[in-house]
Amino acid sequence: MQQRIFILFLVLFSTAVCAQEKPVVSPPKPTPVEFLFGHNRLQGQTTIIKNFPQSKFGFFSLSTLAGDYSNTDKTNNELFSNVQLSYDVFKGIRVTMGGTFSSFKGFSPIAGLEYVYANKKFVLVANPTIDLKKQPTLANYAHLEYTPKDKKFNLYGRLQGLYVHNVAASTHERSAAVIRLGVSHKGFSTGLGLNQDYYDPAKNVKSNVGIFFQYKFM
Repeated sequence: MQQRIFILFLVLFSTAVCAQEKPVVSPPKPTPVEFLFGHNRLQGQTTIIKNFPQSKFGFFSLSTLAGDYSNTDKTNNELFSNVQLSYDVFKGIRVTMGGTFSSFKGFSPIAGLEYVYANKKFVLVANPTIDLKKQPTLANYAHLEYTPKDKKFNLYGRLQGLYVHNVAASTHERSAAVIRLGVSHKGFSTGLGLNQDYYDPAKNVKSNVGIFFQYKFM
């Protein structure tokens, strides 16, 4: 099954590349780097969404980390990185292929879709993917960010979710919910943050509440 899925995505990707259409020109997107200093552990996140100049090709990457302050609870330490090459096929909907690395599962090739919508106040990102290994997983990632820029100091908010489903076992594998609420000034944001991380079929939870700091690099 996973071989058929891989071939399907490869055909879609190749067809899109061969299509003779004008490249989409979009403004450059900032790269946010964020850290949450929580009561339980330190957590960080970086999201990179870039379009290659005068091209329909793009790049999407999501990296997260977590670490125990004293390094006594090893279960608090975690690393995840997702890197995908994308190609715009229809009005911001992109076909993606790439790979993920996690401190729990190691490396996995993936294929999926990406959608990004942005206006002067909101940014919406959705990225469903499928793991192409022998025991595939389905992952759904999305975030909605509120980032108005009409004042010197603005309200900042973000809702973010992740759900990973083990297809072979038909069970929950990993999920997360992220909430941010604070203020922003130019490229800097800070405020209150909550991370809820769930693991394994039993959905064992790790909660983390604290202060977040974020800066968006252009």
